[in-house]
Amino acid sequence: MSLDFTHTDYEKIAFRITRFISENVKSREKKGVVIGLSGGLDSSVCLVLAARALSKSRILGLIMPERGVTPQEDIDHAYEVAEKFKIRHKEIQIDSAKKILLRNLPTDKFSGGNVSARLRMALLFHYAGMENLLVLGTSDKSEIMIGYFTKYGDGAADILPIGELYKTQVRLLANKLGLSNKIANQPSSPRLWKGHVAEKELGLTYDEIDTILEYSLAGDLDKCTLNKAKIKKVMELVRKSSHKRERIPVCDPF
Repeated sequence: MSLDFTHTDYEKIAFRITRFISENVKSREKKGVVIGLSGGLDSSVCLVLAARALSKSRILGLIMPERGVTPQEDIDHAYEVAEKFKIRHKEIQIDSAKKILLRNLPTDKFSGGNVSARLRMALLFHYAGMENLLVLGTSDKSEIMIGYFTKYGDGAADILPIGELYKTQVRLLANKLGLSNKIANQPSSPRLWKGHVAEKELGLTYDEIDTILEYSLAGDLDKCTLNKAKIKKVMELVRKSSHKRERIPVCDPF
C-alpha cells in the first residue's frame, strides 16, 4: 500500500516554488543562486524551477564529482540539464582535496563519505560568497524528515525549494517539468561511496518511506498497513536524526 500523490496540482506547486526562489533572491538582495548539480532527480528539478524563476545568467551550477565514486552517467546528466537551460556551470573534481584532507586520518567509510558532502558544501558557499548568491539546497521532505543528509553537508543551504515535497512527489513534479525519464526515475543516491544507492542503504523504498511519514504526520500511523518493522524503522530514523533539524542548543548560564 502506498499513498496516491498523482492528483496533486503540480503546476501550482511549480509556480509557488518559482515565486519562492525569486522572492528570496530579491528580498535578500542577492544576484542569483548557486546549486550543486549531481545529475540526480532533486538537483535537476531544483534547476528547472530556478530557471523558471531567474534569468540564466543569475544561476551557477557546480558539478562536483569524485573519481572512483561518481558514475559517468551522473556527470553526463548534470551537463545535460545545465546545457539545456544554458546556465553557467563548472566542474570541480573533489577527490584530490579529499585525499589530502584524509591522508593522515583514520579511515572510516561513513565519515569519509560525509567529508565528500561537506567539501561540496564548502565549494557552494565559496562561490556564493564570491558572487553574492544564495545556496539553493536540493534536499526533499523525505530526506529531511528521516535525516538522510549530511549535517553541514548537503543539508546546508540558504533556501530549500523542495523541502516540503516527498521524494515521490518530486518524481511526479519532474515528469510535469519535462525532465527525461532517465533522470526522473533513476535510483536516488548521495554518492558518498562507490555503488551507494539510497534505498539499498535504507532498506526501504521511498514509496514506503513517504507513505509512513504521511500517515505519521496525519496522526494516523495505526491505519498504515505496511510492515510493522518498516514503520518502526522509519520512525526510528526520524527520532534519531532530530538533532539534524533542531537549532543548536545554546547554554544560558545566567
